Amino acid sequence: MGFFGKLFGGKGSSSTAKEQPQPAPVRNNTSSDSASESEGPKSSFYGQHFEGLGDVWSACLPGGINEFIEKVQDMFPTLKPMGPVMQRKDGKAVVLCTSDVSGGMAVHCNVLMTPGTGEAEFVSGYPSLAGLPNPCVIEQAHIWSNQISGVVAARSSVNGAPLNFFLSGFFQHVPQLQFGASAQIFLSGLILGIQKQDETEFTPEAGTPAYEAMQKKFLEDNPDKTADDFVAPVVSSKGHGVLLPTPVVGAWVFQAPVLSIEKVEFLGHSFRRIETRIAGVGDYAVVGSLYVAEHVLKGYEPQVGEDITGTVWLQGEMGLDPELIAKYSKDTDEALAEAEKEEPSSPVMQ
Repeated sequence: MGFFGKLFGGKGSSSTAKEQPQPAPVRNNTSSDSASESEGPKSSFYGQHFEGLGDVWSACLPGGINEFIEKVQDMFPTLKPMGPVMQRKDGKAVVLCTSDVSGGMAVHCNVLMTPGTGEAEFVSGYPSLAGLPNPCVIEQAHIWSNQISGVVAARSSVNGAPLNFFLSGFFQHVPQLQFGASAQIFLSGLILGIQKQDETEFTPEAGTPAYEAMQKKFLEDNPDKTADDFVAPVVSSKGHGVLLPTPVVGAWVFQAPVLSIEKVEFLGHSFRRIETRIAGVGDYAVVGSLYVAEHVLKGYEPQVGEDITGTVWLQGEMGLDPELIAKYSKDTDEALAEAEKEEPSSPVMQ
């Protein structure tokens, strides 16, 4: 399966990258990423779906998933429910619980609660990262097999850049994930590997799309010249945000400028929060906050003005639409009160 096959330590399902069509009329597209051609794209995702966050926690905490489980066990009594509850057919309620925020970082846990018993079953958890706002168009969504978490395929309304990301609080946003709908997405990312990008200049080689596009423009601007007169210029990527897909949905190879950097603390560990352009340049760029743990930096200290490169796990967050959420999750306060009639027990880890 290779490195990327093991990236999230989860299950795989087929999904290949395809040319992206223009958005179709709004429709719900949250059941899978395999809608028929008449309904829209067969897949708007790049790579394969892997359902799990094993290597994400390894990049977040030195002790990986085992350290996360220990910490969530300790913090469980202090977690606070956030947003609407999802009622399941088996009578249980899915609750999104969150820890205190530190440096823009928090822990989100999906918990199953059985009304009247105080029983709480841990389903999944992930680092919740504060991001920067970007206007986007929703293209597709893929629900994980737990029917709670999932990933979204969107496209930037600013420059058209395709974006696949893990959606924070996925189950709460199902009514808003309409194909072709506009949404404000707060984008962030957890860096899995990083280094300074020293080479930011290159010369396109003959036969490549970049070379041919430049040559064509040269001949249009200079009708008295021939193709032999064209000399490819040196191109600089300095300050540009670049995202390249990997074989795993939501994980990207990136290059980005360090616009600002701040040291933050989370779960007893030191991180750097970097504000940057994720894709594009200037006012037409997708922006985001990238977080990198000190143990991932391995002694490297990014500086403002440098370009960095590596691999990043993208996360998105969107606001709750009161009208849609009201149709989807009713009587939230009553459900929580019923579920908490007894003293909550420690979560069962799966």
